[in-house]
Amino acid sequence: AGRTRPGKCFRLYTENSFQKDLQEQTYPEILRSNLGSVVLQLKKLGVEDLVHFDFMDPPAPETLMRALELLNYLGALDDEGELTQIGAVMSEFPLDPQLSKMLVASPQFKCSNEILTVTAMLSVPNCFVRPRDKAREADAAKEQFVHSDGDHMTLLNVFHAFKQWQATGEEKDMCYNNW
Repeated sequence: AGRTRPGKCFRLYTENSFQKDLQEQTYPEILRSNLGSVVLQLKKLGVEDLVHFDFMDPPAPETLMRALELLNYLGALDDEGELTQIGAVMSEFPLDPQLSKMLVASPQFKCSNEILTVTAMLSVPNCFVRPRDKAREADAAKEQFVHSDGDHMTLLNVFHAFKQWQATGEEKDMCYNNW
């Protein structure tokens, strides 16, 4: 989508940075990203030969192998590289395979609500803001939610606190005060 009329262009970098730091062209995303979701979707569509698939920009074979190994480890593919029943269910979610596996497995552990919350919070930008000039205050605000069992439990604490604030009509003030 290029410009079709005269106008102004405001660049958010210096000319020196443009000349020295920026790449002339960026690499296609398929060459830079985890291919787990792509491979899972291709398998769902019935693509058998991923190595010879007509990608616009073919990924490195090692990258494809890592994706296949991950999907096998998660149970989405069997040892022959065929889509499993769990893999078919996982492919229905527009998520990274690890998150979709977490959702699919959650009923076994009776924690679906919690997993849905964590998955949703991992699927959006980070809820914590840490301005450079107020890093200590931001860290202190985050500290009240930190859970010793890890970041996922911390996200659950944030969600539950928000729900409590919402019930009392304080969510805007509390979100502002707690970063």
